Amino acid sequence: MIGPWYEAALPGRNAFCMRDVSHQAEGAAVLGLFAANRNMLSRFAESSAASRKWAAFWEIDGMGMPSVADYRSDSDFWFTLPANFDVLDAMVRMWRWTGDDRYRDDPRLQLFYRETLTGYIQQWQLDPAVILTRQRIANRPHTKGEFNASRGIPSYTEDSEDFILGTDLLAAEYRAIRSYAEIAVLARDKDLSKRLRKSADKIQNILETTAWSQTEGHFNGLIRKDRSGFGSGDTLALYFNAIQNPSHVQGALDYVSNPSYWTKINIEAESYLPEVLFRYGRPSAGQVLFDLAAPNKLRREYPEVSYTIVAAIICGAMGIEPAHAGESIDVQTLPQPLMHTDALSVSSLRIKNNLLEISNEGSVRARLFNREGPALRWRAEFEGTVERLRVNGRLVRAHHVSSAGGTHLSSTIVTVQPGQYAVVSVERIAE
Repeated sequence: MIGPWYEAALPGRNAFCMRDVSHQAEGAAVLGLFAANRNMLSRFAESSAASRKWAAFWEIDGMGMPSVADYRSDSDFWFTLPANFDVLDAMVRMWRWTGDDRYRDDPRLQLFYRETLTGYIQQWQLDPAVILTRQRIANRPHTKGEFNASRGIPSYTEDSEDFILGTDLLAAEYRAIRSYAEIAVLARDKDLSKRLRKSADKIQNILETTAWSQTEGHFNGLIRKDRSGFGSGDTLALYFNAIQNPSHVQGALDYVSNPSYWTKINIEAESYLPEVLFRYGRPSAGQVLFDLAAPNKLRREYPEVSYTIVAAIICGAMGIEPAHAGESIDVQTLPQPLMHTDALSVSSLRIKNNLLEISNEGSVRARLFNREGPALRWRAEFEGTVERLRVNGRLVRAHHVSSAGGTHLSSTIVTVQPGQYAVVSVERIAE
C-alpha cells in the first residue's frame, strides 16, 4: 500500500512531484495532513539511489511507482537538480511543524540527508568550486534515452537550454545546508553540518555576486557559462531566504511586487509569491493572493494553487510559524491582514503537540487559545515600533527587531498554559 498522500502534480496525473510536494507541504500541515506529508517526503527520500547519482524519483504515482511521464529507467529519467535540496528543506520544516523526530532520526532519511549534501553535490558538480564551470547536463549518459537532455536540469526552469545553472538551484542548495543544521544530532551529522558551512557561504556569495544583475537591480534567473544571466530568480531566492545583502532583498522584492512581472508569469511561479511577499512585509501580497484565487484564473485547478493559498493566509496574513530549533519559543504570530480592519481566525490548528485556536483583530490584537497540549511559549509580534504591548490587560515593555524585509516589529513572549488563552494588543505608537 502506498499510504496517505494527496495530489501534487499536473491535474489528472494521479501523482505527486518533488517540487510540488515541497511547496504544498506548508498548506497541507495547516490542514492537518501530517501523515501524508511524511509519507510522501519519505518516499522521495527513500527513492534516492546511487544508480541515479542520488537523485530521487521526480514524480511518484498513486501506486507508489515512479511516474511513467518522467521515468524509463535509472539511466533514462527526468530530473531537476533543486529538487533534492527542496525536499530536504521541506522535511526540516515539517519537523518544526510536527515535532515528529522520525524526520530527524529515521536512518533512511539520515542517509538521504547525508548523500544529498555529499555524493549528490559531487556527482552533479554542485560544489562551489566547480558549479560555475559545470556542463549544463552533468553525467550525460552515452546511451540514447528519451530524457538525455533533461536528466539533471540545473533549475526548475525547463523552457531554456542556454544556461549552466539557475539561481533557484543556488538558493535551494544554500537553504538545504542551513536547514540540515537543525536536525544534525549525531556526531557524524554535526561534523558534516559544520564542514558544510563554508560551502553554504560560498554558494550564497555566488548567488549575491554572479546571479545579481547590477544593471537591472534584481537577480537573474539563469546563468550562462560566461557568467551573464537572464530571466528572474528573485522569487525563489527570497523563498529560500538565501539573500543577505539588504539592498538586494529590496531590489528583488521591488521586482516581483511589480504587476508587470507577476501578471505575466506562470501559475506555478506566481503561487510562491503571496507567502514570500507576506514574509517580507510587502502590501502587494494580498493583491497577488486574490489574483491566484480569482474564479477565472487560468489553471486555478492546479493543486499547488489551493494549498499555497491556505499557507499564505495562515502563515502569511496571520503570520503563524512554528519555532526553529534552538529558539526560546514554540510558535509566533504576526498579523498582516489584507485590510487593517480585517479579522482572521483559525481553529484546530495542530503544531507539534498543541491544538490551537488563533485569531487576529486587524493588525493590532491577537488571541491564542491553547486548547490541547503542554504549556506553550508564544511570541506575539506586530508591525511598527510600539513602546508597550498589553498582555491580558497588563502593560509590558515591547521588544524591537527588524524583519528580513526591513519592517520594524514589536513583540513579547507569553507562556500559555493548557486550556488557557492569552490576548496581546498594541498599546500605543512610540513618539
